[in-house]
Amino acid sequence: MTSPQPPGPPQPRAAAGNGVNEETLHLPTIAAATAPPRTAPSPYPVRPAFRPPMPPAAEAGPTGPAPARPAARPRREGMGFRPDIQGLRAIAVTLVLLSHAGFGFAAGGYVGVDVFFVLSGFLITSLLVKEVYDTGNISIAGFYARRARRILPAASAVTTATIIGAWLWFPITRLEAVLQDAFTVIVYVVNYRFIAQETEYLNADQMPSPFQQFWSLAVEEQFYVVWPLLLLGLLLLVKRRPDRLIPAATAFAAGILVVSLVLSVYVTQQSQPVAYYGAHTRAWELAAGALLAIALPTLKRTPKYLAWVLGIVGLAAIIASGVFYTDATPFPGYTALVPVTGTALVIIAGSSAGGNPVSSLLGTGPFQFVGKISYSLYLWHWPILILVPLAVGADQSLVLNVMLLIGAVAVAQFSYQYIEEPFRKAKLMARPVPGIGAGVLCSMIGLAVLLAFTTVYSKVPEEQDPVDLGAIEQAVDDAHIEQQLRDALTVTEAPAQLTPALADVTKDEPVIYADGCHLGTDEVELPDDCVYGDTESATAVYLFGDSHAAQWFPALESLAVENGWKLVPRTKSACTPVSVAVDNSSLDREYTECADWREKVFEELAAAPPALIVIAGSDAASVVDASEGGGLGRWRNGWTETLESMPDSTKVAALADTPWSFDLSAADCVSLHPLAECNDDYGIKFTERREVGIEVQQGIGANVIDTSKWFCVDEQCPVVVGDLLVYRDTHHMATPYAASLADVLEAALPQL
Repeated sequence: MTSPQPPGPPQPRAAAGNGVNEETLHLPTIAAATAPPRTAPSPYPVRPAFRPPMPPAAEAGPTGPAPARPAARPRREGMGFRPDIQGLRAIAVTLVLLSHAGFGFAAGGYVGVDVFFVLSGFLITSLLVKEVYDTGNISIAGFYARRARRILPAASAVTTATIIGAWLWFPITRLEAVLQDAFTVIVYVVNYRFIAQETEYLNADQMPSPFQQFWSLAVEEQFYVVWPLLLLGLLLLVKRRPDRLIPAATAFAAGILVVSLVLSVYVTQQSQPVAYYGAHTRAWELAAGALLAIALPTLKRTPKYLAWVLGIVGLAAIIASGVFYTDATPFPGYTALVPVTGTALVIIAGSSAGGNPVSSLLGTGPFQFVGKISYSLYLWHWPILILVPLAVGADQSLVLNVMLLIGAVAVAQFSYQYIEEPFRKAKLMARPVPGIGAGVLCSMIGLAVLLAFTTVYSKVPEEQDPVDLGAIEQAVDDAHIEQQLRDALTVTEAPAQLTPALADVTKDEPVIYADGCHLGTDEVELPDDCVYGDTESATAVYLFGDSHAAQWFPALESLAVENGWKLVPRTKSACTPVSVAVDNSSLDREYTECADWREKVFEELAAAPPALIVIAGSDAASVVDASEGGGLGRWRNGWTETLESMPDSTKVAALADTPWSFDLSAADCVSLHPLAECNDDYGIKFTERREVGIEVQQGIGANVIDTSKWFCVDEQCPVVVGDLLVYRDTHHMATPYAASLADVLEAALPQL
C-alpha cells in the first residue's frame, strides 16, 4: 500500500563512510534519519521540490533603494553513521584488552587509547562545527548535557560497582588508597593522581588500582570542558561567521598540536608517567582529530586510489605499534605519532566518497558489535580483571584472564543495553537542564556510595599513634634471631596485633623521609641540618646509599643516641652507591641526577672524613647498557671506584642487600592469604651482583656484613617474626623490624 501523501524532495544519498555520529569515541553511533524507501510508485504526480522565490531586485523608491535581504547562512553537510569509526573503536578496545590480559604479542596494546583520543577530537569537533553552521552558535549547556547523559551513567555504574568490589575483596593495605582513587574518578582528575603516585618511588610495586582505566576518560573530560569554550571564544572573535571560524579554528588546533607534541616529547624524556597521564601531553592527539573534523569537506574529495593506500597504511600503523611496542618503548612522545597518524589516515580514507577495503572491513559485523559496546567494555574489563581473582582466591593467568574478558563482553553488552541506551534515548533528558541533572545525579550516587564505605561501613581503622621504636624488643644476637626465624616458620596465622598494623604499613617510613633528609629522584643538592644522634659529637657516622640504605636508619639512629655518634644520612631514592650509570624507570631515562648527587657525597666525605661510613644499596639497579654480561663488569668496576673514593682514614662497613619478594608484598599477602603461604614469597635476588660486590668489598678491606642471616633460615624468609611485620613492601624492611636489629648490627660494625 502506498502513502497517501505526495513524495517530498528527493534526499541525497550519503556515500558510505562519509558521516560522523552524534556521540564521542566511546559512544554507540546513531544512523542519520533518512526517508524510508518507497516500495511502489505513488498514484500522485511528482511535485517539484519547493524553492523559495528569488528576492526582488532592489528598486529606487520614493525614500531610496529597497533594503537587501540578509545573506543566507552558509551550510555544512550533515554527517550520518560512520561504520569505519565504529570499527576503529573495536580495534582500539581490542588492543587494550589483549594487552591487559597479558598476551605478549600485544604488549603495545596501550596505543588503543591513542586511537580513542584521535576519534574523540574528530567526532566532538565535527558536531561543534556543524552546530555553528546550523545555528551560528555553540550551546555549551546543550553540549555538556549530551556528554553528561551519555558518559556519566555507565561510568558511575562502573565506579559504584568497583567501590563495592574493592571494599569486599581488596587488601586492607591498599583499600584507603583505592577509595581515594574513586573520589578522583568521580571528579575526573584521577589521571593527575596517578601521576603523583607513579612518580613516587615507594609506590612502584603496589597492586594496580581497579580504577586505572579511568585515567583516559579523565583526559577526555578535561578536553570536553575546555575545547567547546575555546571554539565559542573563537566564534565570538570572528563575529559568529562560520566561514571565518574555520581558518581560526584550524590555526588554533594546529598550535595546540605543535605545542602539546613538543611537550609530550620533552616530558616523556624527563618523566614518562607525567607524559603518559597528563592532559597537556595528550592534547595534541585530540587536536589531531579536531583538525581532521575541521577539514572534513576537503577530506571527502580524497581520490579513491589514495583512500585505498591511506586506509591500508593507517590500519597497518595502528596494528604494528600495538604489536611491536612494549613497556620499554618511550611513550607517548614521538612514538605516539605512529598510532595517531595511522588513525588519522584511516579516518581520511573513510571520508572519501569512493570507498576502500579497510573501511569495508571495519564495517563488518564483528567490528560493529565490539565497537558498539566499546565504551562499556573499556570501563568494565579492568575491574573485572583485578577484582574477580581476589574474590575467588585465584592467581592471575592468561587462561583466567581470557575467561574474564569473555565475561566482560557479556557485562558490557548488558551495560550498553540497559544503562547507556535508556539514558541516551530518554526524551526528557534531551533538554540541557534534565540532561546535566541526570549526569550529576549519577555522579552523586557514586559519591554517596563512596562516602558510605569510607564512613559508615569503613574497614580502615582509625590512624594509630606512631610506633615507639624505642620500645621494640631487641634481638640479642645472631643465634637468637635464627631461633626467632625458625619459630616464625611454624606459625600459620598472623597475630591479631601486628606492628606496624597492616592498614598503616604504607605510612611506615624512616623519619628521614618526613624530614626531607632522604632525597627524591629529582633532588641533587645535599640537605642541610640533617644530623641525628649527638649533633655535637666528634664521632661522625655517615649512612650512604639508596632506599635500601635508608631502611637501616632506625637501627643506626638508635645506636647513635646510645653511643653518642653524630649520624648523617646521605640517601637518595633509587640511587645506588655503586659508581655506575643507571636508568630510572619513573623518569624513563638515564638517572643523571644520581651520578651528580653521588659525586657531591664523595666531595663532602673527602672534605671532612667521618669515623665510619655505612654503605648499603639495592642490587637491582638498572645499569645502563648492561646487556651481554656487561652489567657484571660494570658492577665490579663501580664498586671498586666507590670504595676507592672513601677517605683513607675512614672505616667502611658494607651491608649486603636484603630479601626481595617474588610476588606480593608481605602486607598484601598477609591480608589475602594464610601466613604459611607468604613465607616462601621472599628470598635473596640478584645473587651474581651480590657475590661480585662482596668480593670487591673484601678485597679492598671493607667490613662486609651479610644481612641475610637476620632474615632467612634454611632458604626461607618469614614475613612475620613474633609480632613484627618484617617488610613494609616488596623489598624494604618495616621500621620496627629494622629497629629490632640495632644490637646485632652494632656487633657487626667495626669498633669506633
